[in-house]
Parts: sequence; C-alpha cells; structure tokens
Amino acid sequence: MNKIAFCSIWVYVFVIPWENIVAISGIGTVARILGIYATLIGFLTFSLSAALTLSPRLRVHAFLGWAFAFVIWSGFSLIWSLNPETTMARTWTYTQLFIISLLIYHFTINKKRLNALMWAYVLGCWIATVGTFFTYLHESEIAYARFTAQGFDPNDLSFYLNLGMGIAWYLGLNSKRILFRLAAWSILPFASTAVLLTASRAGALGMIVVFMYVFISLKILAWKWRILYIILFFIIILYFFINIVPEYTYARLSTIPIEVTSGTLSYRKVIWNAGLKAFVNNLLFGVGAGSFGLAVEPFIGKFKVAHNVFLSVAVEGGIIGLSIWFGMMVTAFLPFILYKRSRDHMFWIFILGITLPSFMTLSLEYRKPTWLIMTLATIASSQMASVRCSNFVIEKERNMGKNIKK
Repeated sequence: MNKIAFCSIWVYVFVIPWENIVAISGIGTVARILGIYATLIGFLTFSLSAALTLSPRLRVHAFLGWAFAFVIWSGFSLIWSLNPETTMARTWTYTQLFIISLLIYHFTINKKRLNALMWAYVLGCWIATVGTFFTYLHESEIAYARFTAQGFDPNDLSFYLNLGMGIAWYLGLNSKRILFRLAAWSILPFASTAVLLTASRAGALGMIVVFMYVFISLKILAWKWRILYIILFFIIILYFFINIVPEYTYARLSTIPIEVTSGTLSYRKVIWNAGLKAFVNNLLFGVGAGSFGLAVEPFIGKFKVAHNVFLSVAVEGGIIGLSIWFGMMVTAFLPFILYKRSRDHMFWIFILGITLPSFMTLSLEYRKPTWLIMTLATIASSQMASVRCSNFVIEKERNMGKNIKK
C-alpha cells in the first residue's frame, strides 16, 4: 500500500511540468485531479498503517511547520482581507499545496525515492518541451514571436523547464549507467531551446545559472564524458539556438541591461513601487492572501499581480507572512549552505540560484513547482542529516572500541 501511495505521488510530480496542457472544463488541470487522487490514496495508506500498527507516526520537518503556519496565517487574513472571496480561494490553494507537500515528505523515505521523483519531473519536462516545439512548428505564438506549450504563460514555463534542466544534469552526474546518464542529459539542448522560444528574460537568466552549474560540475566527470558533452551537446545547442530561435528573442533578451537600469521591466517597476506603498500602509498584517491586485489598484489605476514572490507575500501577509515564507525557504535551503561542500550541496545551492530570478520577477508563491522544489530540498537535507548522524555514531563507536583495546 505504501508503494501505491508513492506511485500516485510520482504520477502527480510527473504531470506538474505540463499540467496546463490538459485541462477538463469545470474541474481544472490534470495535475489538480491527480493531486486529489494522490492525497486520498496517501491518507488512506497512512490510516490503514496506523490501524494495523496501532502506532501512527507521521514524518514531519520544520519546513512543514513553517508551511502549516503560512497556511494558517493566510486563513486568518480572511478577517481583514480586501477581497475575502479571493483570500478563501488562495488559502484553499495553499492548503492543497501543504497537504501534498506533507505526503511527499512522508512517503519519500529514502534517496532512491527522492531520485525517482526527480526523474518524474524531468520526464514531465519532456512533454512541456515537445508541446513548446509543437506550437513553434505550427506558428501558434502566444504573443509576438513567443511560443509556449498550450495553456502556459511563457515566464512560468521557462521557470518549470529551468528547474527540470538543473535536475536532469544532477541525475546524469549521479547515474552509473551510461543509458540513464544520456537519457537525463539529452533534455538540455531541447529544453534550453524551448526556454529561449518563450523569450522570457527571467527564464534566460535562470538558464544562465543552469549552464553555470553544468560548467562548474564538469570537473566531476571523467575526461571522455567532458569531451563527449562539449562536442555533442553544445554543438546541438548551438545549432538549435542559431537555426530555430527567432531573432526577436535575442533582440528582446538584449534589452535586459537597459530594462534593469532605465526601463520598467515590462511595467514591473511601476507595480513594485505601488506594492511597496501598499506594504507600508499594511505593514504588519497585510491586505489578505490573493489581494495584491486590489491593494495596488488605487496607486496605478488597474489590477495587477506582483510579479515578485517576496513583494506579493509581503503585501498580502504583512511582515508576519513574509517572515513565515522566509522561514520556509531557510529551513529548505540553509542546510546546504552551512554544511560541508559536496555534489548534492552544490546542486541544491544552484537550484536556489535558478529559482531566484523567477522569484524576483514572477508571482510563483502559489505554484506547484515552487512548493515541490522546496519540499524535495527539505527531503534531501533531512536524508543527508541522517547520514551524517549515522556516520558520527559509527565513528564514535569505532573510537570507543579503540580506547577499550588500549
């Protein structure tokens, strides 16, 4: 039964990168449906295990405590919310994300299962990548010379794919079988091209971080793999970048320095200034979950989302909500910064680096990949802590044995 519950979670993670491609009218995306199914199976499995063993034990972590506090605070904000209906909907979304995160943490009991979920996400990115190429070949642009898989915002999709590329490279580095290594790495040329087809500036910055991770970690590989990757994959990437990506994409990406220094970042700076004013006016408690648009409307005359995770959380939840959100991120990623460097530590630090450009320019606090990647990071840090503890005990027992012999 435990395996069935984990399989349902695996399918849910597999669907996340392409969730918007398939949507059922009146119900929602396929990821939502599978999320509900995975939740039901997960709680049924836990309940049966508790009944049979008479000692129910739910695996928990400090990250889940912060996440639960974030859900509760969002629910409390209904009392003073500018838009109670939107706050209820957003709180329900956070609740669902918390529950599935709880189940993912509970059933991902070892590194093998953690890697299995990563493979699920990478395989799902293949479908989103193929969907993007499909719209490109059929010239079904979502905006001028911008292409995405059906149902996706180009900026959101680029974030999804950048995470997939980083995970794929990590899986390839840790795969002993040549076939698995090539299967993991083969997505990079195609997904990176898909990111450029979205013409997302935040996506391009995140992709740069991905390739920084690739170049830095090449030293881990044997020389034959370095030569193979450089010759084969980068030739393919260059071919795609030159022959497939429209000139408009490069023209748009070239405006990043100008937009940052003197532009508005597609009106984002105007929204951020209004958001800061709304934050100051509602410093402690915020304006209610999901109510950012109404909070900035008096300042800019229109309803707009924040295009910034931290500002969105700050305006909607106040200092308290922002502190809780930082608590979630710190417990998920800080262990990789504090402890000794290793292949896994470097990977998760770069994953954080991949997320930050999108966190600074998109409203991703209620998106599934955001909660998924923080949950997976929490699982990885927890498992590494267990290994360190076991090694410490073994070393201590070994030293005690030596002292006894003396």
